[in-house]
Amino acid sequence: MLAVAMLSACQKETFPLTMEDAIMKVSNIIDKYPDRDWYASKYPLEPATALQYSFLGVVYDRPALMHDYVSPGYRAWLIVLAEDLSGGPDSEDCLHLFVDADSGKVEQVWLHGRVIVEWGSDPYSRYLEYGDIFSEDDE
Repeated sequence: MLAVAMLSACQKETFPLTMEDAIMKVSNIIDKYPDRDWYASKYPLEPATALQYSFLGVVYDRPALMHDYVSPGYRAWLIVLAEDLSGGPDSEDCLHLFVDADSGKVEQVWLHGRVIVEWGSDPYSRYLEYGDIFSEDDE
């Protein structure tokens, strides 16, 4: 809930880097994992946001299945490369890319699960071209 409240505060602000800019900034990293879908946060996270993560980014009633993480100390867009459900040794690990909303600096963090935030839309498929996710109809 705290993360959602902090995200809501960002809704009215503008940032030097838009979501599209952040995605393009990490497109070379996304391309290294062609079998993973990816997600982009709807809004930048506030600095040092307390987050939770779990397998598939699902909220569980059992606290043992939920894990805590604190975002970097700057406002950041979050792009996550989802689980690789093919069953490999690290199949449940997700790559979290924090893109500084002001400078464009990228921080990569692997977590054994997916952070729970408000995503910009349904998962972006590896089958879409980057430009396809931004259309005039979406605005």
